[in-house]
Amino acid sequence: MIKYFQDDILQVVNLIRHKINESEKLQVVQKEISRRCAAVIGIIDESQGKPVFQKDISKFLKIRRSTATSMLQDMEKDGLITRVPVGNDMRLKQLLLTDKAMRYALMIREEFTIIENSIIRGFSDEEKAKLAGYLERIKNNLTE
Repeated sequence: MIKYFQDDILQVVNLIRHKINESEKLQVVQKEISRRCAAVIGIIDESQGKPVFQKDISKFLKIRRSTATSMLQDMEKDGLITRVPVGNDMRLKQLLLTDKAMRYALMIREEFTIIENSIIRGFSDEEKAKLAGYLERIKNNLTE
């Protein structure tokens, strides 16, 4: 008999969503900024010093350029990001987090580390590596 995974996948997604929703720190963040803003902060925070631009946000969040423009303008007004021109091209602007956004980034990072650790608790290093590979393949399959 063939095993279908849809029930397992839905259960895992719902359990992760429940863990996120019950996090007190993430509730505080969600009261103050939208999930999309939190996602943008996370993207920039996790870029590890590599420049992040509006096109990167559009691509990662799968939103139109105009939607990204509006959202980033609002984030700039709210003091969450700054846009810094790169080189001579005044149209190309790197997105940087402000101190205010860095405080949110720290809270988000800490909570997601706790959630991730609870997800992979009891996994060997080899199993973690395999899981990472499987998740990457799933993402690739879904984006093709």
